[in-house]
Amino acid sequence: MTDVMGAVAANLRRIRDARGLSLNELARQSGVAKATLSQLELGRGNPTVETLMTLATHFGVTLTDLITCDDPPKTHVRRAGEGTLVRGDGLQLRLVHRMTSGPTMYEIYDMATRQGMFESPAHGAGVMEHLMLHQGSMRVGPKDDPATLDAGDFIVFSADRPHFYESLSTTTQATLIVLYPTGAQPPL
Repeated sequence: MTDVMGAVAANLRRIRDARGLSLNELARQSGVAKATLSQLELGRGNPTVETLMTLATHFGVTLTDLITCDDPPKTHVRRAGEGTLVRGDGLQLRLVHRMTSGPTMYEIYDMATRQGMFESPAHGAGVMEHLMLHQGSMRVGPKDDPATLDAGDFIVFSADRPHFYESLSTTTQATLIVLYPTGAQPPL
């Protein structure tokens, strides 16, 4: 978690400075407490997925823009248990790979949830989420058009509106692929 916190600290400070925002102003705009922001910029604390997604959404960047610093090598092997890990209430995402192809950036996550619901704010315009459920059952999708999935089922939906993941089983396991068109990420 230390490497993640170092990356969060550096990236949050870099993005905030690039936008000319004080901690007070960022707290006011994003709704994240100034004390929390201060601890994050110091590389301390234990941010939830919700806090990191709130900041990423506010800045118009991806979650991995906040939690990683280095570009991956040309040959990329990610072993089981490796990768940047982000946890929230009952939700765990492990970044497996991030790549760009043409005008689109892709992020691939190993996703595990416990029984319960995780709500996500709307992402940038044109962002699409693809989820392949491997274990358990889950309700997932935009709040106004969710689907119920069982192991082996797949869904793709527009993530530019509020959406959620609700595990209907004790645990679920899935692969989540998020596609960001170039226009979904403003320059820093």
